[in-house]
Amino acid sequence: MRAVLGVVIVSMACVVLTGCGLYQAPVMPPIGIVYTGVKAPLDTDMANTPVTGKKGTASSVYVLGLIATGDASIKAAADDGGITKVEHVDYEYFNVLFVFSRFTTIVYGQ
Repeated sequence: MRAVLGVVIVSMACVVLTGCGLYQAPVMPPIGIVYTGVKAPLDTDMANTPVTGKKGTASSVYVLGLIATGDASIKAAADDGGITKVEHVDYEYFNVLFVFSRFTTIVYGQ
């Protein structure tokens, strides 16, 4: 009985401590256990994506899976860069030991 209780407690701890850190919407970047630093496009039409000069960013962060805050929306990133017409969107995902993670939306446009 004691062994079963131990397994249940460890299983619940694993679910609680890793649930939010393993999935970042709207994409699922490759994840390293110790460190992750990934940049990639959110666009699907690469042939018609213009290169522009204005850039805006918006981020959300979480710490220990207990505290999550921020606005990583495309609108917040466009407002940050003074962009009225969004032409291209990238994302950046940063993670260290699932203790600290940051998801950043990067918007380019005019």
